Amino acid sequence: MKPLSIFPTRSFLAIGVLSVLAIFAVACGSPSGDAAPNFNLTLYANAEHQAGDTINLSQFDGEPVVLNFWFPSCPPCVAEMPDFELAYQKYKGDGLRMIGIQLLGLDTAQDGQKFVDDLNVNYMLGPDRQGDTSGEILKNYQIQGFPTTIFIDRDQNIVRTWSGALNLEKLEELIAEIL
Repeated sequence: MKPLSIFPTRSFLAIGVLSVLAIFAVACGSPSGDAAPNFNLTLYANAEHQAGDTINLSQFDGEPVVLNFWFPSCPPCVAEMPDFELAYQKYKGDGLRMIGIQLLGLDTAQDGQKFVDDLNVNYMLGPDRQGDTSGEILKNYQIQGFPTTIFIDRDQNIVRTWSGALNLEKLEELIAEIL
């Protein structure tokens, strides 16, 4: 008889880890009102962006920004991504910038690009890797669980941090706070 594995799949492991982290996320997230830490992000290719293009948060000063921290094997991240794309398409004409930042570790950058391609996501997305260093953006924003979404106002201050998946209705409500 084959022994049972405690963690039979990578997805099961991700769910378990995320559940524990999510408990701490509400208490440990980035505080509202603080200045949003600047970062550089190298983008994945999609219909609106070229692979390898680099952005930094400071270039969007004067514009509202939604940061979404995710990774491809995170089931809640996958579930909310179509609503993020719908919200992006609806509000980009109002100057909203949406940026998806992928945690590397359980998934690779190649997994991230495939995810973007498969879901047809068109806002700015890229892996949290600056040079040889991984995870700096997540550390600077004190991300404890996935998905986590941070809403940044036009003055580049954090207005709200949301831990857990968002549906379109709640996402639009929170975007209205920064438009």
